[in-house]
Amino acid sequence: MVMLVIWYTGVIVYSVIGLSNYSLWDNLIFYSRYSWPNFILCYVIIVWLFPKYLLGKKYDLLLLLNVFLIALYILVRYKNNLLQNPSMYTYYLDTPKYSSLHQNTLLEIISMESMRGMQFTSIAYAYRFAFNWVITERTKRTIENEKLKAELSLLRQQINPHFLFNIINDIYYLALIKSEKTAEAMLKLSDMLRYILYEKEDWVPLEKEINYLKEFIHLHKIRFPENVVNIELVNPELIQNQEIPPMLLSTFVENAFKHGAPGSNENPIKILIGISLGALHYKVTNPIDKIITKDKTSGIGITNLEKRLNLLLPNKYKLSYSKNDEHFEAELEIQLRHDKSNSSR
Repeated sequence: MVMLVIWYTGVIVYSVIGLSNYSLWDNLIFYSRYSWPNFILCYVIIVWLFPKYLLGKKYDLLLLLNVFLIALYILVRYKNNLLQNPSMYTYYLDTPKYSSLHQNTLLEIISMESMRGMQFTSIAYAYRFAFNWVITERTKRTIENEKLKAELSLLRQQINPHFLFNIINDIYYLALIKSEKTAEAMLKLSDMLRYILYEKEDWVPLEKEINYLKEFIHLHKIRFPENVVNIELVNPELIQNQEIPPMLLSTFVENAFKHGAPGSNENPIKILIGISLGALHYKVTNPIDKIITKDKTSGIGITNLEKRLNLLLPNKYKLSYSKNDEHFEAELEIQLRHDKSNSSR
């Protein structure tokens, strides 16, 4: 269908160009009758020869069929041209003394039509090569996108059990001591699970992610109310309309709670979130208690975080860690996409 449209578009263009000599209708009829062998030649190559013999690597048969097809094309063109215009292969030869009508020889006719046949053969193969390249690239991108979604989905599934394992331990402790805060903790957990389970987008509003982080901290502090956590938002007015991948901010805080020392008024856990020069700056600093030994599973959250960043933001993030005798610091910088308010203008 696409080839038919391209061919007849060419017929219309040639018909319009020749309007000075003939009517549009006469031109359409003439060029349709004159050029149909070109269309048939291209169609056979694109639809039959290329996919069956070139892609099938049957090169010997492909060469023989191309020779046969061009020979058949020359014969059909010759008969068709004479049918449309009996004087097609005659021409006048001007000399200083007189003009005389000459007839093309058979060899000249074969040479002219074979050249035309090879031109349209080249056009047909070039078109099919370009078409195949576009389809192949589109298929590759589709496969890569599907692979990316599958890997991200797997990582999200790995994050959820890791998070649940830690939170359920906290709620289990509250239930053991028959704390009145157990019901509140379960309610907070249900809100967080709703965010984890039903938030399927690759990008979420930054405000939503910060609210999730606050719920996460609040749930932890139900069990450990003495743990002092300070959250500082730098340039909070810039946070609106920004988006980041979900479940990125909680990993640093989760590690600080699990592997660091509890925060105090003098030495709190510090969380800094800010936006500057089109980038999100996120830093978590927690005190170190030398008595606490590191859990063997501590690397799961950080490893998943790095994998997700590599998939979602290749070359668009910076992740760093530093440590001294008193503090451990984790820092993340993400290049943000254009915010919605700007993109809609």
